[in-house]
Amino acid sequence: MSSSPNAHSSSLRRLAQVLPHYVARTDSHISRINRLISTTSSLDTTLLTITYTLHLLHALLNRITALRLSKAAKSLDNLLSQLPYALPPFSTFFATLIPSPTSRLFRLTTSTAALAALIDDVRIFLRLGGLLSIYTWGASIYRSPPQDRVLRSIVWGQVGACAIFQYLENGAYLGSKGVFAFGNEKVNSWYVWSSRFWMAHVVLEFGRLARQWSINQEVSSSKDLGSVQQGEETNHGQILARREEEDREWWKQVYVNAAWFPVTVHYGSESGLVGEAQLAVLGLVAGVLGLRDAWRATV
Repeated sequence: MSSSPNAHSSSLRRLAQVLPHYVARTDSHISRINRLISTTSSLDTTLLTITYTLHLLHALLNRITALRLSKAAKSLDNLLSQLPYALPPFSTFFATLIPSPTSRLFRLTTSTAALAALIDDVRIFLRLGGLLSIYTWGASIYRSPPQDRVLRSIVWGQVGACAIFQYLENGAYLGSKGVFAFGNEKVNSWYVWSSRFWMAHVVLEFGRLARQWSINQEVSSSKDLGSVQQGEETNHGQILARREEEDREWWKQVYVNAAWFPVTVHYGSESGLVGEAQLAVLGLVAGVLGLRDAWRATV
């Protein structure tokens, strides 16, 4: 039975009503994505989240592949053991000709690893100009240094650690591409040492966060006391809201730094520290938290 003309016209009217809404939402999301990747920092955060997602997927696919191959090997072993006659020695060769049920899985695993490696390479390439950003950072600190002496020393230490990290990573990357006459051993050594200075920055960041927490508590206490003495109890709600926002930002930075620390130890050691899955989860913690803030900033 064919549909009536009224039903068709009703469907078209509904489509005409909802289509502009979905087009507008799509346009809004595309515009926000464009703003998200228009700056180097937010682009790196986006690529970071994507690449660690791919590393996690690759680790899971490897695990699934290993389990399927183990199951297939056991099934084949049981089948051969039940044969009433012995197979000739070359039967193993014929067994390898059996089509693998995991061939598509192998291709997906390989493609995932290749894409993750490509994005990792792009992120390092985009950081080649990082020394200029670090110089600008140091110049801004020189012009307006933190008033607290401890905080000032920590921040200058971070500038130095980041500068050495970037110098070593740039050299290792360009050496790996044949720009510099570096052997593989020197490239790997420079990558390891760059990660160690990255780790130094992360350790100093823990110190900066601890000192900043202490300063914030002292400032908040003095402001609260001053408000009470001046009879500004009506601002109590605003004070609490501001303090909660500062606490959320502080804890977010702690979580991000805590996630990066084992990653820096992993890359800063000769033999590594954690597996790909654990490394991906740690990177995703930092990536997702950073991407969430970058996405909100595109509104």
